[in-house]
Amino acid sequence: MVAAIRPEWDVESVERNPYGTDFVATLAVRTPEGPQSVVLKATTADFVDPPIARSEPRLFELVGRETSIPVPEVFGYCDAHEAFPAPFYLVEHVEGENLEDDPESLPPTARERVVRAAGRNLAELHELGPLPAVGSIGVADGKLTVLDTDDHPRAEDFRERLLDDSERTLDALTGGGYFPGLADDPERFADLVEPVREHLRDAIPALPEPDPPTYNHWDYRYGNLLIDPESGETRAVLDWANLSAADPAYNLAKVEFHLLKPVRDDPERTAVLRETFRSAYAEGREGWTFDEATLERMAVYRLTDRLDAMACLPLWYEDATPAERDERAAEHRAFLAERVPGIDA
Repeated sequence: MVAAIRPEWDVESVERNPYGTDFVATLAVRTPEGPQSVVLKATTADFVDPPIARSEPRLFELVGRETSIPVPEVFGYCDAHEAFPAPFYLVEHVEGENLEDDPESLPPTARERVVRAAGRNLAELHELGPLPAVGSIGVADGKLTVLDTDDHPRAEDFRERLLDDSERTLDALTGGGYFPGLADDPERFADLVEPVREHLRDAIPALPEPDPPTYNHWDYRYGNLLIDPESGETRAVLDWANLSAADPAYNLAKVEFHLLKPVRDDPERTAVLRETFRSAYAEGREGWTFDEATLERMAVYRLTDRLDAMACLPLWYEDATPAERDERAAEHRAFLAERVPGIDA
């Protein structure tokens, strides 16, 4: 794979990354300019379609060129190959820690720095829009675009797309979520499906008009950041292979869901982190305010985020104890009980 992209490089060692679902490895290579540490990523799982996976190195290039969001430098990519799993690409190796399993280990000021950077980074990303339609970001004819295919159709109204996605998630929750083969209790959330479905069928179409679609890095979480654990500096934002074109408020709700931990933080601490995030975002977008319409949409978006987390529970907590999975499930139920009529915690 390296030879297909950089034939003048020699690979000296390969260290497989234990995280993620595709093949990711850190390589020590010898180049004409000297030794270099790089990362090779190849799409080997079935979770991301090739037209979408091909967008990741191109998004690294776009974001690196047009914003100050920290992303790795791209050394090259291959969209298709007759012998190797593709697409695959090479980027620089960035030092930093993945704190997905323990973000609370960060000192308070360092965690606030991560959250503040998230607000600034999303503001810059959203300023790259608006985009022509709601949909999935991918590659067609060698260029980044909002896909419009049978597998990835565009939508004119984000509310339409959101309701369709929510219906599919609820259908999945009747039988174990997105990863039924990993589910220890396939019917864990089955009793919640119909009350939530009825609620969302009323709530989503009634939402205020969404803002024009922008690039959404909806998986902006600690597991996709490389962080200095002492200072909280975000050294790289990763995982750009599955972006969507959507209401920017949807991205904000998603990132608050990922970065704020109200169950484990006290309400005062959560409020401080939320204000830090929102202030940084608003400062980066001229004329932006968290007005009532935006907050109303974000409240419903957080509910759909919760459904996604429930559907991903078997994968995210595959190695957890049964008690830990039950604890996460109880948190999900408590969240829904506060927001959906007919559900008891």
